[in-house]
Amino acid sequence: TLIQSMTVMSVSMGAFIGLPPSLIETYGSDIKKVYKANGVSSYLGLVTIFLSAFVHLMITCIVIALLAPSLFEAALPTQLPFFFLALAIYITSSLSIGSVLGLTVKNQAKLTMIAQLVFLPSIMLSGIMFPIEFLPDFLETIGLIFPASWGYRLMLDNGFCFENLGYLIFIFFAAVIVCGIVLKKQKAN
Repeated sequence: TLIQSMTVMSVSMGAFIGLPPSLIETYGSDIKKVYKANGVSSYLGLVTIFLSAFVHLMITCIVIALLAPSLFEAALPTQLPFFFLALAIYITSSLSIGSVLGLTVKNQAKLTMIAQLVFLPSIMLSGIMFPIEFLPDFLETIGLIFPASWGYRLMLDNGFCFENLGYLIFIFFAAVIVCGIVLKKQKAN
């Protein structure tokens, strides 16, 4: 499970700590005014940053999957197509949470704190550092709030099932709705 663990760590860090500051820079500065003055949709900034982060995280995870077997003697996932499909779903849901953070928190210092409050429990309670069974029941339940535990389960061999997939899909659609509402409010201002 080393490849899946390193992948969850990389995606969580990129989505929760890397993506939101880019959104604050775009929507909290004069770039938003330039978009508005030139008739560019306010959604375009979010979409381009989201897609860019997705591609970069996917490349990072591919490098991890390619190098981990030779560097750390890690076992490749047995079903690579399902692994990469699960990875794409996990990246998408994590980036959607990062997008909500970047659009709703206006202050860079507050964003850093809030992003850490999402990132650290997500990693510590996901099961990638140590088996989730070692945690008390209430911490195991709290860990299920974060997408890292679901993404980790989804990427494990034979883990691609609706039980592990449903929550990530729910998170994505909920985040899309929140981002849409926030961008409409910003457009009105």
